Amino acid sequence: MDTALGKKKWKAIVLEESFNNIDGLESLSSIKEGLYKDTYRCVYKGRKAILSQYRIDKNCFNLDPKREASLLRGIEKSNLAPDVLFYDDQSKIIISEEIDGEIFTGSEKREFMLSGLAKSLATLHSYRIDSFEHTFQDSLNFYREQISDDRGDRIFDKATELYTSLYDRDGIICLCHNDLHPENILICKRIQFIDWEYASLNLPSFDIAYVIEHFGLAEKEIMYFLSEYGFNHCDGGLEALELARKLTRYTTLIWLLILNKYYTMNSSETKLMTSLIKELKI
Repeated sequence: MDTALGKKKWKAIVLEESFNNIDGLESLSSIKEGLYKDTYRCVYKGRKAILSQYRIDKNCFNLDPKREASLLRGIEKSNLAPDVLFYDDQSKIIISEEIDGEIFTGSEKREFMLSGLAKSLATLHSYRIDSFEHTFQDSLNFYREQISDDRGDRIFDKATELYTSLYDRDGIICLCHNDLHPENILICKRIQFIDWEYASLNLPSFDIAYVIEHFGLAEKEIMYFLSEYGFNHCDGGLEALELARKLTRYTTLIWLLILNKYYTMNSSETKLMTSLIKELKI
């Protein structure tokens, strides 16, 4: 039997056994097979839902679905994330409610959406969750172990330097999503954030900078977004934000280097990695 075909059939058998053990699960259909997570649309106990099954044998990104499920349950009252309906640690399956919303786009309602996004982000950053202890620094330390060559050391030294400089300036960390690109933000009656696997306690400026970088905001849009968030422009706030934007670029490069080491990258990921290496002069 072909090895790849054999693995695929074995995976199908394991998945079927895992799903059959979940009472109330029906109407399962695949949405996406990802690098470390497969996503399905389903019905769970009569509710439209999303099932995510993690495949983290390598776990080179320090993911923990149990930590993610616990976090989502802890922030249910924030109305910023889908409710967790089911979690099984053995099969690494999370079932959460399906959010009926649209992906954040560059439509004529862009200003309205930027305002909603900024205010939702401010709400997230002010939300107290005492039981959550995982930090962005924890992830950086883990990532460093995945890339141990000279170039990797230079990248991590610079990322750590930027992070320390920003933390020493503000002394504030809060709950951050850390991956707020357009596909992880849904517009419905309110803004909803999805795919929380990279969430941690982090600098609030990181999420702000990440949005600016990944939405390609123009200068006028940046100032509007910061105003709606309630960002402090005084006392070097904008200069610090530039450092945070640079930190997000280093973080993206780190993620891509790990991706390149353990997985197969697509052409756009390869192009981005090359561009960042050139821009950051690594």
